[in-house]
Amino acid sequence: MERLLEGEQAGLIELKAVNLPREVRNDCNHFGWPIATMAGETLVVMHRRIPGHNKNGAGKPDPSMSYGIVLRSEDHGKTWSEPYDLRDCMKPEDRNRGGIVPLSHRRKFDPENHSSEGYKVHLHSIGTAKDGAVVAINNHGVFRSEDEGRTWKHFPAALRDDTFHHQIVNLGPRILEDPTRGLLVFGNWFGEAEGYHTLHNQFVALCSPDGGATWEVEEYPVGFPQYEPAALYQDGRYLFVTRDQTEVRAHKQMTWQPGKPPKITSTNLENPRYVDTVDFSFNPVTKRFEIVRSERYHMELWLWSLDPADWETGHWRRECRLLARNGKFYQDADGFHPAAAVIDEARGVQHLFIYTGHPNGPAGVFRITRTLDTESLRKFMEREEIVN
Repeated sequence: MERLLEGEQAGLIELKAVNLPREVRNDCNHFGWPIATMAGETLVVMHRRIPGHNKNGAGKPDPSMSYGIVLRSEDHGKTWSEPYDLRDCMKPEDRNRGGIVPLSHRRKFDPENHSSEGYKVHLHSIGTAKDGAVVAINNHGVFRSEDEGRTWKHFPAALRDDTFHHQIVNLGPRILEDPTRGLLVFGNWFGEAEGYHTLHNQFVALCSPDGGATWEVEEYPVGFPQYEPAALYQDGRYLFVTRDQTEVRAHKQMTWQPGKPPKITSTNLENPRYVDTVDFSFNPVTKRFEIVRSERYHMELWLWSLDPADWETGHWRRECRLLARNGKFYQDADGFHPAAAVIDEARGVQHLFIYTGHPNGPAGVFRITRTLDTESLRKFMEREEIVN
């Protein structure tokens, strides 16, 4: 903790809690998979509240189970609003469509429920539209806030089983807005409820020309099961760093323009096992692409960078370790998944949101804020890497 305090005092890095399950009295004490966006000066974070990551020993779902808990901060992450369950803005008939466990997780948490009703989404995405609205998608459907996350509305027909005539879609963390086409979110097909976690070699782009109410589908074969693509728009093209789910050991790059198949690039982002979703951004201070990537088998979080001119090489530079925790992954410890972080250029920082805790709960959501001066951060972290 002394090292963390030193880093905080130097304005280089800090670690703070966002939402912890202190008052939870049931099995839904695993708060995880946080993603975030900024609207104006407000940070908006969305995360899950479920029994656990590992279903063995996690406990049972109950009516408090939600895949859309949101919090907002108007002081750059220092304090946070009370958690708000996005299901509270849904109509009663939509809130529990098919049961309290959403469609894509019934096989895991409610295997006796064979209903095909629900919203055909797994995982979640968030972003800020050009008009300042926050749009969020999760296992309960599509939501939109016109006032920086204070109040929300639900699009009851969007991505619903009787309107979305496709498989469940497994989404990457970020929603972007195309200059001419509207909102875009990216992912892959996930199978139907009875075929949970079926691998498909498709890249899927969902486009909404009306702010989230309806969605059109564009898809292309990419030759491998790419999962949860982290997206960035630059110079008229979409860039991605995505998991190769074949053996869950590597990340690949994709370069895409609407109407054309993506170009695939292999990278040096390989682990012996357990790769997961990354955060992918452009650092306006260093002028380099950066990703924050977990090494789950070590329970560590690392920062990597790449010169945009070298994008086609796929050869990333490992900068420094941001965090490590004790424990054996998926047995007595779980977490990280640093997806959809926020760049605050005016303050020269990046806000990363992770979760950590026990795979069966409790687990909580945390904020890591680090300087965009990557060179100074690297020199500080190389002295003695921070372990919690």
